[in-house]
Amino acid sequence: MSGILTVLITRAFLALAGYPKLGSKDPDATVHISHMLWGGLLMALSQIALLGLAGRRLRRGAALVGGVGFGLFIDQVGKQVSNEGYLYAPAAGLIYLSFAVLVVIAWRADDKLPGGRREAPDVAAATRTSQAAELLLHGVDDGLTAAEKARARLLLAGSPRETDRALLRALDTLPQREPKVRAWHGAWEEICRRFGGLAARTGVVRAAVVLAVLFGFLRLGRLAASGLGGPDSEREWNALVVAMACAAVTWGLYVHAVRKLRRDRPAAFRALRTGVLIDLLPGQVLNFTIHQFSAVQDLVLDVLLLAVVTAELRRMDRPAADRRETRDAGDFPALMTGRAPAR
Repeated sequence: MSGILTVLITRAFLALAGYPKLGSKDPDATVHISHMLWGGLLMALSQIALLGLAGRRLRRGAALVGGVGFGLFIDQVGKQVSNEGYLYAPAAGLIYLSFAVLVVIAWRADDKLPGGRREAPDVAAATRTSQAAELLLHGVDDGLTAAEKARARLLLAGSPRETDRALLRALDTLPQREPKVRAWHGAWEEICRRFGGLAARTGVVRAAVVLAVLFGFLRLGRLAASGLGGPDSEREWNALVVAMACAAVTWGLYVHAVRKLRRDRPAAFRALRTGVLIDLLPGQVLNFTIHQFSAVQDLVLDVLLLAVVTAELRRMDRPAADRRETRDAGDFPALMTGRAPAR
């Protein structure tokens, strides 16, 4: 998140400031201190902190610094892949692709952890041991919460290895502490709860389906207009053709979902989710390439639509009693963390 915000803030600032340069004011000078260099410095500092320091708070700080550094670094990808420089048109698509790949990698890594969205019994024993040992390390100073202790025991459960048994004994010696409640965390949880309750409403779900079909059709029209207007030199023809193909497939899935809503509601929402995912991955990469950072509004719409569709799919997978509870309370925190709610 810090990397994404860094790119957006940097692009907005440079556009408003007229793309100033930090270095010599002489236009013929060869010295220019690119912000990519500052990004590399911040990433190096985060690596030093991660390698040389311990503690959850320090690691979170290092992750924040590293994210800002990566944002500054990837923001100048246009200079590295083209002679057109910083304003190289496909650079926005490459930046989006970089973050999309990182999100998918992080999601898959989290998916393999015990307590994640699905159990992964084939995770290597050594990996489980290292994860449990890391949890214990975090608790050396002030202990672990009940949830953290439970997760460590889950990682080590049933292992015949002496190392794991020793870690379990060490876990029993650590004091148990109450979770720290931060003001911003409580506010975020409240926002998530309210959005989850809103996303679970029948009217919102229906509106999301209608908007998906409508905006999918408008996306096709917008891409067609991009191909018909402006000089040839300003159009990315290859990206435009593939983007129209992705948009057509996405819209086709949306229409297919609407036709199946009454006969097979779960299948309809699975089709909707597939369409959104196609639009989020190849579709938005090409959308950013063609429309640059004005495509951010389309991305926000896709993310919100995915949240509503995923919430409805999870609701349909639960027993009737849990469905009524979800209608009242919402389940957006689980969507944002990627973890199934405890029942």
